[in-house]
Amino acid sequence: MTILNHLEKIIAIYGERGFKEPFFIEADENLQAISALYKINIIQSALFALIMENEPLEIHKFPSILKCNKIQMYQYMEDLDELQERKLIRKNTRSDSESYYIPHDVIKAVRKGIEYINISNQNLNPAEFFERAEEIFDASEFELSSEEMMMEIKDLVKSNRDLLFVQKTLDHDLKEGSILLLLIFCCAHINHNEKTINLSRLNCLLNRAQTREICKRFKSREHKLLKNGLIEPYNNNGLADTEYYQLTEKTKNEFLSDVDIKKKKNYSGNNFIIPEDIGNKNLFFNPGINERIRELSSLLDQAQFCKIQKNLEDRGMRTGFACLFSGPPGTGKTETVYQIARETGRGIYLVDISETKSMWFGESEKRIKAVFENYKGLVQSNDLAPILLFNEADAVLGKRQELPKGRSGPGQTENAIQNIILQELENLNGILIATTNMTMNLDRAFERRFLYKITFGKPDTESRKKMWQYFMPSLQEHDAAILAKKYDFSGGQIENILRKSTVSEILRGEKPDMERLDLFCLEENIEKTDVKIGFLS
Repeated sequence: MTILNHLEKIIAIYGERGFKEPFFIEADENLQAISALYKINIIQSALFALIMENEPLEIHKFPSILKCNKIQMYQYMEDLDELQERKLIRKNTRSDSESYYIPHDVIKAVRKGIEYINISNQNLNPAEFFERAEEIFDASEFELSSEEMMMEIKDLVKSNRDLLFVQKTLDHDLKEGSILLLLIFCCAHINHNEKTINLSRLNCLLNRAQTREICKRFKSREHKLLKNGLIEPYNNNGLADTEYYQLTEKTKNEFLSDVDIKKKKNYSGNNFIIPEDIGNKNLFFNPGINERIRELSSLLDQAQFCKIQKNLEDRGMRTGFACLFSGPPGTGKTETVYQIARETGRGIYLVDISETKSMWFGESEKRIKAVFENYKGLVQSNDLAPILLFNEADAVLGKRQELPKGRSGPGQTENAIQNIILQELENLNGILIATTNMTMNLDRAFERRFLYKITFGKPDTESRKKMWQYFMPSLQEHDAAILAKKYDFSGGQIENILRKSTVSEILRGEKPDMERLDLFCLEENIEKTDVKIGFLS
């Protein structure tokens, strides 16, 4: 039987016998299983099962659950206290009626049928403290209620009274709600290098009523965090943005001075790629392109990069490196960025253009600003500046639209986004690489802001031959030469044919011959042919 089976059996027997001696006799095997796994006594095992079945179990309902009077109830208080000390149950004291509940970590252990290892919140160093807070916030998005999250945070703070952050919350006389909010901002800053937070994100952690109340008090500047100068609105070109807020320098200096943020390496989501995760890949280009890429890779080597930046700064020039990789799809633009990052030991902050677009007026501009703000934080917190990659950037680098005076709409938003990017390129203090398939649509204002422009053409016949031999080592040199000459493919297309060839080999149990490879090539040509439907050009 699994632990869940034992718990179900305990509840079933309790329903028939009540919390009396016959129950303990009949459920002994099941209670012993719980007792052995979680190292608690028989009575504690029974109480644990009852709380799990009835959580949140209000304390005043215990006598009716156990079918005893209040005086008899007191004999079980030590067992309940012991379960709390072992963190197998928690007491919620924030509601109108105190209740017991099972922490999410314990429920996960029960479901897996494994021993629960209590994660102690005691004696954490500053970095561990904020990492633990982050774990609680992550769990609250999927498993914890806002009340349970508050209890977890309360216990974390209470267990680390000697830490600077906790001491400062006492100095500022911050209540539980304000401490929670300040922790959210601090974790975003420390663990993810995020400088600003949109208040709408609080919906993931708090209920809607709580979020609405916080937004109202933030915008009216009545919230204690703003009154005490710990949080401030994001400054948008001299105007306070009442949607985005950030930590003040006062908070960073007072509350976070003992946290070594520069050494933090936790980046959120899939947007940050560390160089160690990038696999080595051979790329084949025409001779001229190879030389340009080697030159750029050499310039971005840290020792050389620092030297160049210093010389540019001394001469009053912009120190940022903005590069444009253009050319048809499948010619290796994006993969080249990855390989340069791997060779130079730099991370990649990948921008998903679609995520910067929003149907809401003004939101897209805020998102693009947040991208650059986050990147600035990454530059400051890393010894090696990462690469900011705008992949397939046609959508934001195209020609600006001529709009009638006073007209608003999508065109105005596109122009506003482009103006922000142009300004950020002027102030760039790192490395930005944009890839695009359509250089003819590039706005002239962007052209002069890219220091390096590399055009990736389709590989010549010799390069295609090398690719065929690289992707298919079993292919005869003569056959590779025939395919290279016959089909004007990009590296991406040749790799696509390799995948089809691999699938065919798995299905047929033999390597495709030249006739089948030729068929795959013809199919690839068909798939890549543009077909116009409905209109004549």
